[in-house]
Amino acid sequence: PTAARPHPAEHQHQNTPATSVYYTIASASMPNDNNSNGPPHPNPVLTAYEGYVRDTPLLTRYILNSLLLSYLLSFFANPAYALANIPLFTIFKFELYRIFTSPLVCADILSLIFAFMGFMNHGIKLEQSVGSCMFGVLFFTLTVASNVLFLLVSVLLWGLTNSESYLVGASMGIWSVLLAIIAVECSQAPQDTKRKLFFLTVPTLYYPLVLLALFSMFAGVKLAYCLGVAVGYAYGYGKLDRLKVKVERARKWEGGCLRGFVGRMGWISVSSASGAGAWSEGGSGGNNDSGGGSGPIGAVRAPSDPAAESSTPTFPTTGGRSLGSTSSRGLLSRGSKSPKTPEERAALLERAAERRRQQQEEADSAV
Repeated sequence: PTAARPHPAEHQHQNTPATSVYYTIASASMPNDNNSNGPPHPNPVLTAYEGYVRDTPLLTRYILNSLLLSYLLSFFANPAYALANIPLFTIFKFELYRIFTSPLVCADILSLIFAFMGFMNHGIKLEQSVGSCMFGVLFFTLTVASNVLFLLVSVLLWGLTNSESYLVGASMGIWSVLLAIIAVECSQAPQDTKRKLFFLTVPTLYYPLVLLALFSMFAGVKLAYCLGVAVGYAYGYGKLDRLKVKVERARKWEGGCLRGFVGRMGWISVSSASGAGAWSEGGSGGNNDSGGGSGPIGAVRAPSDPAAESSTPTFPTTGGRSLGSTSSRGLLSRGSKSPKTPEERAALLERAAERRRQQQEEADSAV
């Protein structure tokens, strides 16, 4: 017996293009074992945002988010009209909130990029070194002081010249505060330290002035920037000591009015601030771990004895790599100077050896 052969017409029907398309669609709709076994690919945007939230301290993140939101709102309305420190509105219309909101104004993409470049490095390390509460106190103290001085100078120039242009001048943007912070650091740097600005090497004490001159060359002279640098120098040299807040009061605030922020991701308490370790070359950089690891923000190294700390926090001893100085003293307090020359170190070692000999003689005499 012979096997049954398909009818020629049926054979032709099975090889038609429509049938091939049907089998192609059916095979594509079937699950592929190779792709279904592995995890789905992560969303790069979501991953980048989660890393930003994890590695950026709370207050620095809030400031940068406010700048980004201000820039997005500038597509619909200019935020400077509502938030900038303009004497005509701040004084004559009593809109005093502008004194606090002016650093959070950002209306162009270039300012936003430079704000993130400067604040992501400098703000993170500064907040790690002193804690979120003390960083906020420093930020808003410099903001209020520079804005009040801007209002006084503007009104004085208006009264002397009778020019209304001084009343509509604006103080806004993050750079007026950043320049003040840099001036605070550099004012306490040792006299022999230097900083590099592109191809220039300038003494650390004059670094904010050179940076201000560079800004003035490209954007013109701005009164707010000049006053910000002046306020920073005055703060660093102790002329504004009455505006400083002690660590004990900051701890009380963290247990009281700031209790709702302490538990949030990225908050660095005063007792867990890493001090000068946040500015070391092996430090965390953008990882918020003073030990140099990649742990969460809450894992920063705590001081060995928080109760024994001084009444004012210790700020960086080796200034930031991109902004700031190489100061060996604190921003809010002036510590003791370390020996710089070999003769001073030898004298220090000799005194230590003499003390050890005296202690040994006393122990032998007691026996």
